[in-house]
Amino acid sequence: MVVLEKTAGATPEKSGAGVGHGMVQEEGAGRYVARAELVLARPHHRRLTAAALDPDPLQLLAAACAHVNSAAGEQAELIVDLLPVSGARVARWRRKLIRQAQAKGPSAYGEQLGTSQGGGRGLGLGAVWSQVAAGLNGGRTGGRPPGRAGAGRLVRQRDLAEQVGKFLPSADTQVFAVQVLVRVVATHPARARARLHQVVAVLDAWSGENWWRPVGPRHFGWRPYSNVWWRRRSFDRRCRTGEFAPVRRQWVTSTEIAALLKPPSARCTAANVRRTGGVVPAAPSQLPTWTGQRGVVPLGAVTGADGRRRLAALPQQDLLFGASYGKSGFGKSELALLQAIALAYGGEGDWFLDPHGAAVKRAKPYLTHPAVIDRVWEIDLSVKDRHQLIASWNPLSMEGRDASEVQDVIGAVVGGLASAQGWGDGAPRARAILSHAVQVLAHLAWHLCQQGRPDLQPTLFSITRLLTDEMWRQQVLAELPPKLRRFWIHTFPKYEGAAVPVVTQTLEQLETSDSLRAFLGQPRSSYSARRAMDEKKIVLLRCSGTGGGDQIITSLLLFDLFQAGISREGTPQHELATCWAFADELTAIDGASRGYVAAILEQLRKYELRFLGMTQMAMRLSPETRMALMQNQSLLSATAADADEAAFVAKRLAGLDPATLQALPKYTYVMSAMLHGKRTTPFRVSGLAVHEVLADYYRPDLLPALEAAITAGLHRQPVGEILAHLDGDDDHLGLDDVLLAHLTGGASGTSPAPNGSEID
Repeated sequence: MVVLEKTAGATPEKSGAGVGHGMVQEEGAGRYVARAELVLARPHHRRLTAAALDPDPLQLLAAACAHVNSAAGEQAELIVDLLPVSGARVARWRRKLIRQAQAKGPSAYGEQLGTSQGGGRGLGLGAVWSQVAAGLNGGRTGGRPPGRAGAGRLVRQRDLAEQVGKFLPSADTQVFAVQVLVRVVATHPARARARLHQVVAVLDAWSGENWWRPVGPRHFGWRPYSNVWWRRRSFDRRCRTGEFAPVRRQWVTSTEIAALLKPPSARCTAANVRRTGGVVPAAPSQLPTWTGQRGVVPLGAVTGADGRRRLAALPQQDLLFGASYGKSGFGKSELALLQAIALAYGGEGDWFLDPHGAAVKRAKPYLTHPAVIDRVWEIDLSVKDRHQLIASWNPLSMEGRDASEVQDVIGAVVGGLASAQGWGDGAPRARAILSHAVQVLAHLAWHLCQQGRPDLQPTLFSITRLLTDEMWRQQVLAELPPKLRRFWIHTFPKYEGAAVPVVTQTLEQLETSDSLRAFLGQPRSSYSARRAMDEKKIVLLRCSGTGGGDQIITSLLLFDLFQAGISREGTPQHELATCWAFADELTAIDGASRGYVAAILEQLRKYELRFLGMTQMAMRLSPETRMALMQNQSLLSATAADADEAAFVAKRLAGLDPATLQALPKYTYVMSAMLHGKRTTPFRVSGLAVHEVLADYYRPDLLPALEAAITAGLHRQPVGEILAHLDGDDDHLGLDDVLLAHLTGGASGTSPAPNGSEID
């Protein structure tokens, strides 16, 4: 039973037997303190049992602490202080134990051999005289067999080992002087007693030849331990200052005490244990420290082998392609956003595709600085209000192009639309019809540009008109060369009627969204992926809100990015401006790209396009994209994931246990990167929030100036105005009819398109 104390300012509570007057001291409001110092019960050369690790002996300590109400000021402490003992001191103590063994003589079953008949310990009288005689005769025993007269003084090796115990020279282990203190604070005496006994019981796992026991009075039915008045002051001073002053000398070896000093292992299943998240090596010291300088890509906060915490980065020349995996809301997009903004301020070009728009919205207030504001482009395909502004992109545009580039336009448009529909090698008739339709319209666009009327070029929506309006088709074909008319005269009528809807249904999905019709329905393009690459633009693309056309427009944009990179072929490497492409929610994007993400990863490194993708689950990526991303990645980042996903990613992070990934907290990553041509070991990174690192660049009050700069750079027009010119009304012809009127020389009505002015 434990005698407890009550803290200052409160009336002692009744706690039953064991709490009497003089045993309760006022130290704090409503709290009781129980103290116990533990010592070895037997001489310290007797061994403690080295506690097994399965189950973890700290499970009992965690169970005891689980009942501690920390919110009410309760505490439970097990304090183990160690001081190393020098080898010389251990050797001196070992010699003393050997001398004691020699003085005792041989023993068996705990009894000394060679004792006198009178029951006294030590040698019998006859044995003493025999040894004296042997000494006088130079060790001779008068013909008796050697050793019989002195048998009581010979010490066997077994007796020496028993006496020396754990301090045998063969043990060759570090020895420590130890001090063990247990202190419990509770709101009730019974609670303090119970917690103290639970913590003391933890050390029963080490009981063997020796064991731990509390010091202090143990008589008269009560156990005050170190709560008695003559021990309390010393106990509290040692707890408070760390003074090493145990009540007796006691030594333990590292083998005996190791299980108590280690952190809880995986076999400690208590819920109230704070996990370390597994063993992850320290960050490489060769990683540059990020201070906002150019030429590096920020990674986050790392702790090196020296314990110093810093902001780390990766040299740009070492980062070609990156993959980031992990649960939603754990910081993947935040890290990508920080990297994109940091690169933008470093003078690099960005292409950031965000299907949901949250990252784009978050980035804009940080891009209002004069250093970058004129380079920002925003393609927002979620606009719904007809008064909102939108940019323009006509994949069929031949403005500024040569007639030989018609085949490039055909490949880009047909490839993008076919991949969006997943045709693959199937649908040969639909692909043939679409190819010839794009060929006709691309030639028509080039012809109009030659006439100085790029504002009348056909758009993607003209494909449907060409395929379904026979009169319009015949009038247009009449203005084109015979070789372009041959397919439509001899082959197209023979195709089944079911082939045309396969083509038009793709375009009909685009027509269900006003924002997509406005973006793709203008004759002249203000957005160009190739121009964005060469001029280091900061392109923010948001595709959400477009309904069934999401996959189609995403496919077209990704294929256009791929084509823009390929078009750099022939340009000297040193003249190419690097473009950093970021794709958030890569799983959704990959489903639309139908393999073009893999093509970017495999082919565009030499054209200075760097690609970084973020996704929740690598296993949901298409096989070709997943394999290309894992094969070519030079930065692999992972945060918390499900068991199957963690196992997949951990195979690419040498020496990392999948359970470590599963237990990662929010905004914490494990990364592995190529650094100076070599793969680093995995290292832990703490994420950096954009608003913490770039707080000085956050200027939401300058967003109107940013919007004005984007409008000027992309020649954005109101959605309603664009659609009016595209569709026409009772008083005005639509774009396709104005185009036909121009070709046939008829009345053109009010023909100028909303973006008919020259675009630089």
